[in-house]
Amino acid sequence: MKSLKIAFIVISFPATSETFIVNQIVDLIKKGHDVTIFSFNKNINTIVHKNILDYKLIDKTIYWEETKISKIERFIEFLTFLFKNHEHISFRKIFRIFNFKKYGKKALNLRNYTRYRWIIKNASFDIFHAHFGPSGKYVAEMKSFGFFFDTKLITSFHGYDINPKFLDKYVYLYKELFDEVDLLTVNSFYTKTLLEKIAPGNKIEILPVGLNTQYFKKHNFQENENFNILFVGRLIPLKAPDLLVKIAENLIANGNSINVNIIGEGEMFSQLEEYVNQKSLENSIKLRGALAQNNVLDYMDKSDLFVFPGIHDKHGRAETQGLVLQEAQAMELPVIVSDVGGMKYGIINNITGFVVEEKNIAGFVDKIELLIADKELRKEMGKQGRKFVLSNYDSTVLGNKLTAFYDQILNE
Repeated sequence: MKSLKIAFIVISFPATSETFIVNQIVDLIKKGHDVTIFSFNKNINTIVHKNILDYKLIDKTIYWEETKISKIERFIEFLTFLFKNHEHISFRKIFRIFNFKKYGKKALNLRNYTRYRWIIKNASFDIFHAHFGPSGKYVAEMKSFGFFFDTKLITSFHGYDINPKFLDKYVYLYKELFDEVDLLTVNSFYTKTLLEKIAPGNKIEILPVGLNTQYFKKHNFQENENFNILFVGRLIPLKAPDLLVKIAENLIANGNSINVNIIGEGEMFSQLEEYVNQKSLENSIKLRGALAQNNVLDYMDKSDLFVFPGIHDKHGRAETQGLVLQEAQAMELPVIVSDVGGMKYGIINNITGFVVEEKNIAGFVDKIELLIADKELRKEMGKQGRKFVLSNYDSTVLGNKLTAFYDQILNE
């Protein structure tokens, strides 16, 4: 595959919770492609991933900024742009910019040029890769005015951008995106079923969020005195950390010696803390708050089991993939999840862990006690889990899949 000029359009960069985007970009750079990152927001108070420094990704990032040039300068710049980039412009569409009836003063002010100026003025590209629906919508609107008419557009949906409660609204909201996009990707089969309801006729491929499996690798093989259970995630209803506390309460009542570490912050922290103290569970259940990735890795390395009992929240939302499940499996931890959303597609039931019915506390307790009693089963599930992740979620494997998608849409 020839070297490509690829523009990544993201909401924020760098974003601590979106290392998968960094991994994707780094893999493309390693393959010899020229990547430019366009970010609407700049995160200055965030943990900077080592790859961002090693590959100087901040230097490759252009941040949105408000246009501050006079009206005359805008017209001169716009005409110059048309002359220099005429081969990448659809002149049939470009004059929609001047539709005064539709856009009013925005048409006279060249608002539909200056709005995209931060991208337009930089270069031509072979591919736009937008992460999250709103980013894709923005690029699609830009293309609908005739800019970059020969540049392919791929948009990746990750979950928050396709809330089941608002599917009817998305049909209208994302209409221009669905008209302009060449390929849509989703992180799980569950997300695909949601998107298919509002984007019939569009090509949709599953491209999970991936991880560096050499970083997530078990080192500690010592046996724990107590059985260590781990949860990592935002403390919000759909991830159901409160359900894990009740599961643990039942395990303790049954006489099991367990330690439960809950890592994360969120709206439910105080509620969980109050319940743990009220029930005198503080010796067995620890709320660790938000931790840096290397600290999370240490907890994974010393745990026996990862539990993620997610539910449908009051808006009908559920976890669409849950990358932390693949991280845990890469660390050779058996995982137990509920059967909602996309989580069940990210493990192999009865092979790398167990899938339990939503909110079935007794079901979770039974599976955990089975693993407490059977050390060999835990070890075998751990080995199978890492094997599964290496084959299906490693960043390099998914990077090859992504470049195959790029090749596919470029040759259509």
